[in-house]
Amino acid sequence: MTSDKAPRTAGYGASNSLKIVPLGGLGEIGKNTMAIMYGNDMILVDAGLGFPSEDMLGVDIVLPDISFLKENQSKLRGLAITHGHEDHIGGVPYLLKEVDIPVIYGPALALGLLEEKLKDVGLQERTTMRSVRPRQQARMGCFTVTFVRCTHSIADSFSLIIKTPIGTIVHTGDFKFDFTPVDGELYDIASLTAAAEEDGILLLMSDSTNSEREGYTPSEKTVWKKLDEVFANAKKRIIVTTFASNVHRMRQIIQAAMKYERKVAILGRSMLNLSGIARELGYMNFPDGLLVKIDEVNQLPMDKVVIMTTGSQGEPLSALTRIARNEHKQVKIQPGDTVIVSATPIPGNERSIANTINLLFVRGADVIYGRDAGVHVSGHACREEQKLMINLCKPKFFIPVHGEYRMLVKHCELATECGVPAENTFVLENGDVLELFKDKGQKIGRVKSGIVLIDNNTAWPIDHQTVQDRQLLAEDGVVNIALTISKDKHVIMGPDISIRGFILPRGVSAEEFLDQLKADLETILEKDGAIKKLSGQDLKSYLLGAINKHFSETMKSRPLVQLLLTEVSLRDDAAVSPRKAAPQTDSI
Repeated sequence: MTSDKAPRTAGYGASNSLKIVPLGGLGEIGKNTMAIMYGNDMILVDAGLGFPSEDMLGVDIVLPDISFLKENQSKLRGLAITHGHEDHIGGVPYLLKEVDIPVIYGPALALGLLEEKLKDVGLQERTTMRSVRPRQQARMGCFTVTFVRCTHSIADSFSLIIKTPIGTIVHTGDFKFDFTPVDGELYDIASLTAAAEEDGILLLMSDSTNSEREGYTPSEKTVWKKLDEVFANAKKRIIVTTFASNVHRMRQIIQAAMKYERKVAILGRSMLNLSGIARELGYMNFPDGLLVKIDEVNQLPMDKVVIMTTGSQGEPLSALTRIARNEHKQVKIQPGDTVIVSATPIPGNERSIANTINLLFVRGADVIYGRDAGVHVSGHACREEQKLMINLCKPKFFIPVHGEYRMLVKHCELATECGVPAENTFVLENGDVLELFKDKGQKIGRVKSGIVLIDNNTAWPIDHQTVQDRQLLAEDGVVNIALTISKDKHVIMGPDISIRGFILPRGVSAEEFLDQLKADLETILEKDGAIKKLSGQDLKSYLLGAINKHFSETMKSRPLVQLLLTEVSLRDDAAVSPRKAAPQTDSI
């Protein structure tokens, strides 16, 4: 336990201890956001977004709750970005709307992508962005961050070596050990081992995505052989979908297009922006005439065209999904087209991707997809590489990051196998506060965490109740009830009921169902003694609960129930004839 003599800071443990506070990225894939605190200084590692699950109807983006950062605004010294994937930089524009970030350090490619995002929303003046080179150091408060080249599925990726007042932290970012990288940039293992030998590694925070997969992740270069084979055999157009930020894959596609003398059209603003930024920074090289506009594609011979497009995750509004549905204005699938799906499904997107692939087959395309197709490799380390990372760093403490909960648990087991004491490994959840000293660590509580849901069509977050209502509407329909009652809970008018999208019990007509529901409502009002003591919003909430319980118990359904309840005060001389009395109304 922490010494009683150690001074405390309000709610966050001792002032001379290191605090690790994940706000996103643990127990999930996406919205990676990690706060590191010591005394009055705090830095962030990445600020990403997440992707909605299928039941988050109308939601485009999922963000972490940043209440903790707003409360500790005065301590924030800067943000260190590991690489340019959306789940690591996509939350920055939303964060900057509410929190001042003095400086953002990161790789040139990531900052180039981020600059475009900030310009789109007019926030480019809210912070200072500083591009870093391999082995360059950045000082933020009491922290010194060294950016170390690593290998991943996007160019210009870094791991971080963070010097703190009580010891050295290594944050791997997303990584794998690729010894034949497409861009020739090898993982800087020497810097990791030097840090381990110089001062020792107090804490390793390591990418857990593939902790369930044995062996090693194949090199990006292994994809080239299969792509070359597909390009050589394709008789008509080639359509390739991949993550918009996968520079290595885009580079390989462009190289194949040049080899087989095909023109390239790019669908999707994010992918088009990335190609321009990557070319400007030297991560892709191609002649000016290679790229053509999408509306020029139909004027070219079909065996001289490559279309690169977004939509690798089956997103409903993406270009590939609209093409599969035959809803795209400029691109229609022709029998004999070759479609390459060069991506791994993000958990939760499997069904959407399968639906898109099915539609492509229906339209006559030859679709090349799946883990065994050879057209994609993961950007994340498998178990043997994760063991290598642990053994290179030899950390005293270990936190698995970037992964669903089972992945974090499996990664902790690996760390224990590699010699980290089990009591020094910590499976954290978003919002946990881990307090570290030089020789001990413990969870000391939680800060406010959770998710914020964003609809790109609005300028504000979506309320969680709205999403829940949409789910109920989609699953069991809606029941609208208008009811006027007296203060003594007698029915004055109604209930008037309408139903939409609601499945009636077998053999029961709509008229019979509505008549029975009216009778059940009147019974609730007449027989439930608890109702007599309620009024106003309390009465409405109680009635809604009783109605929902009625549907759940009698029909095993949960429709969205909308209740318009009006409570009236009757004149004393008309109390004997309530339905003819002149009411004093009070709508709820």
